[in-house]
Amino acid sequence: MITKEDIINWSKPHVIDGKRTVIETVNIRISIVGGRVGLYGDFENDFEVAIMDTISNEFVTRYLYTEANDDIIPYMKSDDLVNFVNSIIREDFHVR
Repeated sequence: MITKEDIINWSKPHVIDGKRTVIETVNIRISIVGGRVGLYGDFENDFEVAIMDTISNEFVTRYLYTEANDDIIPYMKSDDLVNFVNSIIREDFHVR
């Protein structure tokens, strides 16, 4: 099971002072960002999340997270993020 601490610890620098964790399977890429002005989320309590198809590179966020009305989920709370990520990661994954 992926935890909030995993997501934070796996992060890499992103856009001057921001953070980004990318979790990828054969079919999808979950981009989790935050922690600076210009990005949604502080990368501790809430996060900005986008999901792409790894083959087409098209956003599939709203198909996997039906509450989304855009390609990006702004300010996803940490508990919701952990539950969501663990609900869609059903195969081997790697972190980029």
